[in-house]
Amino acid sequence: MQQRSYSSSIHQLRSAAAESVAELDIPTDLTKSTNINENTITEAEGKVLSYQTLPSTSASFAVVKLIEEELYIPQTLTAVGVGVAGDNDNGSVPLINSPNESYESLGLKNNQDIHSDESDKVELANALFGKSTPAKNDLGIQQKKKGAMADGDLTGRTVTFSNSATGLVVAHRHPIAFVLIDSDSSLNDDDATDTECTVSTKLVSINPSSIPNGSVVDYLGRHVSVLNDGSVGRSLPKATSSSSSSSGIDGISLSIDTNNMNTPPADSNQRPIFVQIPKISDIGLIDSPLVTGITAIDALTPIGKGQNMLVIGEEDKEEDSGKGVNKRKWMINLMRNVVNNYKYKVESGVSSTEEKSIRCFYGFTSGKNEVRSSVLNNIKEADIQDDIVTVVSNHDSSKSQDGDDEISATMEASEAVAVAAATCTLGEHHALTTGGDSVVIIDDINLHKSLWDITTRELVKVYGVNSVVEADLQGGSSSEMRGFFSSLIQRAARFKANKGGGSVTLVLLSTLPNPEEEGEDNSGEDEVTFEASDFDGMADKIKMRIDMLIKAKVPLTPTNLRKINLPVPKPSETENAKRLAIQHIEDLISMSDGQVWLDEALAQQGRSPPLDPSRSMTRVGIGADTRNCRADAPALRSVVGSLRFEFQQALDVMDSSLSTSTLPGASIEGDVRQVQRRDAYLLAMNQRTDEARKLSEECVALLAASQGYLDGQTTMGGLMAHVEKEVPQIVKSIDTTLDLSQEERNTLEGAIKGYFA
Repeated sequence: MQQRSYSSSIHQLRSAAAESVAELDIPTDLTKSTNINENTITEAEGKVLSYQTLPSTSASFAVVKLIEEELYIPQTLTAVGVGVAGDNDNGSVPLINSPNESYESLGLKNNQDIHSDESDKVELANALFGKSTPAKNDLGIQQKKKGAMADGDLTGRTVTFSNSATGLVVAHRHPIAFVLIDSDSSLNDDDATDTECTVSTKLVSINPSSIPNGSVVDYLGRHVSVLNDGSVGRSLPKATSSSSSSSGIDGISLSIDTNNMNTPPADSNQRPIFVQIPKISDIGLIDSPLVTGITAIDALTPIGKGQNMLVIGEEDKEEDSGKGVNKRKWMINLMRNVVNNYKYKVESGVSSTEEKSIRCFYGFTSGKNEVRSSVLNNIKEADIQDDIVTVVSNHDSSKSQDGDDEISATMEASEAVAVAAATCTLGEHHALTTGGDSVVIIDDINLHKSLWDITTRELVKVYGVNSVVEADLQGGSSSEMRGFFSSLIQRAARFKANKGGGSVTLVLLSTLPNPEEEGEDNSGEDEVTFEASDFDGMADKIKMRIDMLIKAKVPLTPTNLRKINLPVPKPSETENAKRLAIQHIEDLISMSDGQVWLDEALAQQGRSPPLDPSRSMTRVGIGADTRNCRADAPALRSVVGSLRFEFQQALDVMDSSLSTSTLPGASIEGDVRQVQRRDAYLLAMNQRTDEARKLSEECVALLAASQGYLDGQTTMGGLMAHVEKEVPQIVKSIDTTLDLSQEERNTLEGAIKGYFA
C-alpha cells in the first residue's frame, strides 16, 4: 500500500494529524519516566511579523511569531491513525526516522517537504502534537530550555511589547499568535514590525462585580457611553454596592493564576475574559426551561437553562417595513420577557429558594455605528436598558478611509471575538458566584469566521499555501476551526450544585446573506436542471436534501434550490459565498444544542416570527423518557402534544399560499382540516416583535388552537383577558410554577370554551 505523502508545512501536518486524531507513539517506560502529560505553563517570547492600525484610532492588531528554543526528539516518531489503512497494523506512518533513512522512502522530498536539521523536526513534532518532548532520557530526548513556549492554547494571555504596550491574544495558531492591542496602549512606532514581545502566563481579566445591571461596557469591562450616532466614548461607571471592588474597571487586570482559571481565588473579583470551557465533572443535566415568551420558540424549539442555541437568519433590514427576520428585535423581546417574568415571580411572592436570580447580558460585536445605535434604541424602547448589561465593541468602521477597509475588518473581527468572550465571562461570574441563571446573547458570531479567515491568510503569507488545510484555504472549515468556535459555543452550561447550581444559557446569532443581495441576473437559469452528481463535492447534509428532492421529483433548478436555501452547483462568486455561508452554518449546527431558523421567505408571507419548524430543533430533552431532563416547560409540554407533527404535516402537504377559501369542495375535506389546523396554530403563535407574553398566555393560545376554537378565526380578540379574569389563580399558578395539572387544565379549557360560546 502506498504511503501518504506530506507537505513540508508544519501547519498542514498538524491539521492532518488533528483530523485523523494523531497520537504520539511513545514507549510505555518513557511516558512513565518523563511525565509527558505534564502541562507546565511558562512565558513565551515573540516577534511582531506584521502590524495594523487605523489613523483614526490607537487600537491595533499584531501578528506575532512565537520563538521556541531548540529541542531534540526521539529518533523514531510516528503518528497513529494518520496513515492510509494498511500501512501498518494500526494505520500509523513514520514521520521522522533516523537521520540516515531516506526521506523518499516516506513519500517526502528532502529539502522541499521537510528539512533535515533537528530544529525543524522539533517544530514539526510540536505542531503535530501540541506539546514538546520532555526531559532527557535513555532515548536521547532532551528537555526544552528555560523560556521555551508554553504548551497549549495561548488565547486570552497578556502580551507585553518592548515599549510596554500590552495586548490580548484573541487567536492562536501555533506558532503564530494574533494580538489585539488596547486603544490605550497601542504601539506608536511606524516600524513596529520586528518589535519583540513576551506572552505572559497571566490572562487578561475583568471585574464583573463592578458591572451592575444597566451598564454598557467594552470587552475590558470599562464603562462606555454610546452617542446617538452610535459612536463609543468613555463614561463614568454606574454606582455599585459598597462591598463591590472598583479595581480593574479602567484597565487590564493580571491577577489571575492561569492554573486556576476556572476557579478564581475567593478573595478576587477578577475573572479572565477567555477561560477553558466547563469541565464535564462540573456540569449537570439541563433540567429547567428558559421561558422566552416567544410562543413559537417555546412550543417548537424550547431552550433549556444551560443550553447553547443558534438563531439563524438573513441580515436584519434597517428600514422598518414590518417584515423581515428581525433577529435582533426577537432577541430583545426574549430578554424583556425573561426580565419581566422574573420580576413577576418575585412580586408574586415566590421565595428565593424556589426562584433563582436571573440576569441578561447582550454582546454586540458589530463595529457599525448605525447598527449599534439602532440596537440600543430598541433596547430602550423595550424598557430594559436598566435591567441588562450590554457589551459593545469600541471599533468604529465608519472611520476607515480609502484603502483601510481590510485593516478595519481585521480590527472589527478581533474586537468581536473579545466582546463575545467578555460577555460570556460576565454571565459565568453571575452563575458561579450567586448560583443564579444567566442569559447571554451574542450578536452575532459571523465576525468569528471573519477573524478565522484572516488568521488563515496570515499563515499563508508567512508559510505559503501549504501551511493550512484545503478546507481553511477555500473558506470552509477544519477541525482546528471547529475547536476555535467550540471555545465559545461550549461555554454554555448548567453547573452542578457544588459549583453553585447556576446556569449560562448562550444564544448565538448567525447571519446568512440576504437573497436580494445576490445582485445577478438570473433570467433563464431555470432552464438548467442539475443532476445529483453535481453536488458530490458538497456537505453530506446537502446531499441528503438533494436526494429527498429527487425522490419527490422536484427539478433541481437554481430557483428551486434557492427557495430552500440550497447552494447552486457551478456558482457565481456571490452564490459561492452563500454556499460557504450555509456550509458554515451546518458546521455550527453540528456543534450546538439546537437552532432556531428564521426564514426571510416566511417573513414576506407575513409569518411573525418567521420560524421554520423543519429546520429548527432542540437536542435537549426532546424524546427523553425522564421528566427531569427537558428543555420545555411542563405546562407547555401537556398543551403542545402533537403540535410539531401536525403543524409540520400541514406545512409539508399544503402549499404555503393555500387557504381554506381557495379549496374547491368536500372532495378535499381532509386538506381543509389540515389547512384550518395550520392556520389555527399560526394564529396562536403569531406575535409582534414588541409583544410580551407570559407562559400562561402561551398555554391559553395553544390550548385554544389544539381544541379547534381557533379554526377559521383571524384574531384571538380578548381571549387572554377573558381567561385571566375567569381563572386568575390558574394563570398565576402557571406563571410561577411553570406547570399545569390535569384539573387546572380542565378548568382552563372551560374558560376558553366560555369565551367562544
